[in-house]
Amino acid sequence: MNTKHFFSIILVIAFLGSLTKTFALNEERNSLDETELSVSTASAVQSDSVKADFDAFPNLHPMVVHFPIVLLLLAVVLQLIQLFTLNRTMDWVILLMVGSGFIGAYVAGTFVHPHTEGLTEMAKSVLEQHEKYADWTLWSSALAAILKIVSLLWVKLKRGFEIAVFVVMAFSAYSVSEAGHYGSQLVYIEGIGPQGKYLSNEAEEDHGGH
Repeated sequence: MNTKHFFSIILVIAFLGSLTKTFALNEERNSLDETELSVSTASAVQSDSVKADFDAFPNLHPMVVHFPIVLLLLAVVLQLIQLFTLNRTMDWVILLMVGSGFIGAYVAGTFVHPHTEGLTEMAKSVLEQHEKYADWTLWSSALAAILKIVSLLWVKLKRGFEIAVFVVMAFSAYSVSEAGHYGSQLVYIEGIGPQGKYLSNEAEEDHGGH
């Protein structure tokens, strides 16, 4: 096994380890009912510790969602550089970035996806746009990762194919940017999320909520 493969495996294991921790924390949080959540939040505010525990957060989505944003934006920049360099080592780095970005997007949209209630009509419209672009991000990043694997194993550094990969990655970067924009709008303009406002208990979420 050469050095680049070894370091790629180490990075993947480290990233998956952090995701495993996130899953465990989210499952533990889902076991709390609304009363316990309120108590834990109040305790965090009254505690002498500046750093709040994970259980004090209404939802872990904001802690996870920044990973795919950064990784997918970095991947498309590296893929643009790759169009001119056609470097084999760069291909492995790009695959790690876009693959990790896909995993992060999946976790953010599935395991730590916040559920809402009592939204205004405007907030519902913004949320629909946010979820639409989040879905586009998920599928386009998955396709980009598959194409990069094909590039590594079969096509092997053909500029025409790398341009096609770049187009897919650019769409993924655009989608995650738009999802981030609408997500920020939900938090800072519509007030969804801070101190658990408009967030429902996911364990008791009915079929009518988001």
